[in-house]
Amino acid sequence: MLGITLAGLGIDLLMHDAVSEIFKEGHSVEAMSVVILIAAAAFWWNGHRNLTGSEWHVPVILILMALRELDVDKRVTSEGVLQLRLYTGSSPLWEKALGLAVVLLILVCAWRLARISLPRCWRGLLRGANWAWLVATGAALIAIAKAMDGLDRKLAPWGIAVDPVTAMRAGRIEEVLELVAYIMLAQAGVYVAQMVEVPQTMPHVSPTWRPR
Repeated sequence: MLGITLAGLGIDLLMHDAVSEIFKEGHSVEAMSVVILIAAAAFWWNGHRNLTGSEWHVPVILILMALRELDVDKRVTSEGVLQLRLYTGSSPLWEKALGLAVVLLILVCAWRLARISLPRCWRGLLRGANWAWLVATGAALIAIAKAMDGLDRKLAPWGIAVDPVTAMRAGRIEEVLELVAYIMLAQAGVYVAQMVEVPQTMPHVSPTWRPR
């Protein structure tokens, strides 16, 4: 996965004179982020497809993240499904219905993530499981990246001025952090895909995840 990412970035750099090009919309950083998120969703789905399906929300969240990277939420509707204006304004009824359906899906996935996945991840962290540490580190990087997104806009209400160069660098750091985080989530999905559940016919062992 890392090799594919480096190859994509390298090819994009070879075709442009300025490094700044790879950070622009539609170029390698964004494109590789989408590809890696889709791959991560496939890995996580593969790891659970023969089990109870209790963690179907994980690949769904990763697919939603990939669509968000492509700004699909803003392209399908006039205001964006996460914008309050979509529901309070004069947008078409079908846009409001679609937006509400997406928001409901996000809420369901978030609830299941908190109720099912986070406790499982916490137990994995206590056991020192590779996939759990990758997920935790990736989530931390995404949180940091989101904090850096639009840094000048976020600090402006506090009277803190950020010069354009610093704001530009913060935006690039955000993109790189997100890309690294997505690679970690994909690698965690690979570990999950290599795991199986202990058979129910073994009463002395509680049903849980064990490596093959």
